[in-house]
Amino acid sequence: MINLATLTPEQFDPLVGTGFTVNGTPDVLILLDVQHLQSPSARAQPFSLTFTSRTHRLLQSTFRLVHPQLGEFDLFIVPLQPDARGPIYKAVLN
Repeated sequence: MINLATLTPEQFDPLVGTGFTVNGTPDVLILLDVQHLQSPSARAQPFSLTFTSRTHRLLQSTFRLVHPQLGEFDLFIVPLQPDARGPIYKAVLN
């Protein structure tokens, strides 16, 4: 399993538009956006990930995500207001 502290936004940039399976189920989160955030320290590059889902509405929680190129990791995801694309979810890594 991947340690979140080792992940960078550059690892997610090429994955925009691809799917992440959720908790080993058929549910898939599609990565919509990777936002590079400003860091108050030079130690880490904070970033946020925005997802949508066409199959299921998720509640705020920590989910195990798996991507065929990136691997497996646990991520705390918060639901936002749905838009025309469907339910929207955000995760912030800092």
